[in-house]
Amino acid sequence: MSKSVIVPAFLGWLFTYYNSKKTDERKAQIERINDQVRLLYGPLLACVHASRSAYAAMVRQHSPDGTAQGFVQELQANPEGPVGEAYRRWMKVVLQPLNERAADVIVNHVDLLRTPYIDPLLLQLVAHVSANKVILRRWEEGSVREWSAISYPNQLLDYITAEFKRIKRKQAELLGIAKRGGGAGLPGGGGTSEEERREENRLEPAPPRLPLKAKL
Repeated sequence: MSKSVIVPAFLGWLFTYYNSKKTDERKAQIERINDQVRLLYGPLLACVHASRSAYAAMVRQHSPDGTAQGFVQELQANPEGPVGEAYRRWMKVVLQPLNERAADVIVNHVDLLRTPYIDPLLLQLVAHVSANKVILRRWEEGSVREWSAISYPNQLLDYITAEFKRIKRKQAELLGIAKRGGGAGLPGGGGTSEEERREENRLEPAPPRLPLKAKL
C-alpha cells in the first residue's frame, strides 16, 4: 500500500478517534453533573432550606417576643416550660429528621462533591446530627437540660446555595443552554439576562439564623 493511501487513512482514523474521545468525555461530564444535581446538591439544598424554614416557623410560633433571641433566652431559662416542650417536639418531629436526611445525602454521595475536599460545614452538620441522636435519647430519659456540644452550622445554607448555582451554571453550559439568546451570560455575550437574574435571586438564602448560645 502506497504512502499516499496510508497517510490519509491514518489521519482519518486519528480524527475519528479524537472526536470519539471528546464526545465520550463530554458525555461523562454531563452524566456526572446530572448526578451531582439530582443526588447531592439538589436534595441537600431542599433539606437545608426546609430546615431553615421550619426553624423560623418554630420561633415565630413559640418565641415570647417573636424573635430568635427571645426564644433562646426563654428556652435556656426554663427548659421544662412551654417553649422547651415545643422545641423538643419540633426537634424530634421536624428538625432532626430533616437534618438526618441531609447528613445521609452527604455521607452517601460524598464522591459527587464539586471540590476535592469536604467542606468543614458539611462535616459539622454530620457531627451535629450524630450528637443530637444522643441528646434526643437523653430527653426521652428525662434529662431535658442537656444540649448538644456541636452546634448547627448556620452558614450551611449560604454554602449549599452557592454550590448549587455553580453546578447548575456548569450544567447549562454543557447542555448548550447558556448559549441560547445571543450568548447571554457568556464572555463576549450580552451578559446575564433579566430572566436568569430572577432565577438566581430565587435561590438566595434568607439571612443566617442566630446561633443558639446553648448550642442547641
